[in-house]
Amino acid sequence: MAENSNINPKDELLDAVAQLDDEGDRVIELTDEETGEVTQAIVDDTFEMNGKTYVVLIVESSEEEDVGYYEIMQLVDKNGDIMLENVVGKEADILYDYYDKLCEELYGDDEESEDEQ
Repeated sequence: MAENSNINPKDELLDAVAQLDDEGDRVIELTDEETGEVTQAIVDDTFEMNGKTYVVLIVESSEEEDVGYYEIMQLVDKNGDIMLENVVGKEADILYDYYDKLCEELYGDDEESEDEQ
């Protein structure tokens, strides 16, 4: 599977949608179009699948939660405007499964390592 995938940060494109914070992380603000709620996320990774580029975001948890979560969005260029779009439905399920398998193949199974300790 690794031969068909390409984990490669798209620096120029990501710079159009993210800002560097004091720690050198690329931070992006996501705005819910329905509620107007703004959430911050850190750009963790990028990968390509079927000719499309996806961005993996670590979304900050709310004050009530201790754990954040990751979200995958598609990086698109619409007439020169770089945007992130949600991936939904069956396409999202396939995408998350693919990314989980890609990470497991490249980095190993962290859960298995934690269980052994």
